[in-house]
Amino acid sequence: MNKENSTSDKQYTCFWENRDRYKQSPNRYLEVSSKPSIQKLLSQLGKNWKKNHNLIKYADLGSGECKGTKLFANFLEKIIKTPIKAIGIDASTKCKLECEKQGIDFILLDLNKQSIPLDNIQVFTIFETIEHILNTDNLLASIRKSISSDGILLVSTLNVVGWKNRILVPLGVQPLNTEVSTKKLSYGFKFNFLKQKMETWKPAGHIRPFTLNSLCDILLDNGFSIIKCYGLENWKAFKFLEYLSKNMCTGILVIAKPT
Repeated sequence: MNKENSTSDKQYTCFWENRDRYKQSPNRYLEVSSKPSIQKLLSQLGKNWKKNHNLIKYADLGSGECKGTKLFANFLEKIIKTPIKAIGIDASTKCKLECEKQGIDFILLDLNKQSIPLDNIQVFTIFETIEHILNTDNLLASIRKSISSDGILLVSTLNVVGWKNRILVPLGVQPLNTEVSTKKLSYGFKFNFLKQKMETWKPAGHIRPFTLNSLCDILLDNGFSIIKCYGLENWKAFKFLEYLSKNMCTGILVIAKPT
């Protein structure tokens, strides 16, 4: 490795360690687990899993400090009525102690570079994480090798063509939830009130913007078939979009299985 690449890697590692991302809000985990159709799907899958597995293995990629991981593991155990072995996976060393305090096994792993050292996993979640990954195809290939033949993958991410960006982009404003720098978020936001708002937030390392269609396409191309898609809207006044136009919501969720 040359000196320039070594310096770049150190800067990236420093950014990853100091990001706020590891202090993960469990809101998305709560939202996903509250959907009746997802509860029904997991209940049905659970009946088959119990025939083939004494223990259901669940891996959460980009787990942060595992608050959401713990919540979702408890949800799975309640729905499936079978013991759950939960594993948190994250690139930040700050997560390890917090995960272990909650009884969650933790694996320190850079999902950009390293393969997942697991196999026969029934449930994978990757909530608000895939947009941080440079080599998304390698990540999905690694998940595909680690997931059981009867397993499922739940992926959520922010939607670059959500309704707010459909208003802002034609005005020449940088799309929300995209980042051109690790220093600040406000580049490209030409309205002062918006620029000032963006300057109150820190970059999270979003490098892969997705639409619902692109997320489905990349999953299909990497050995998965789509079970169901959802729109996830953060603004209560626009919750109706989850039923009328999924690809206009702030966030998107795809549930897939290995082919």
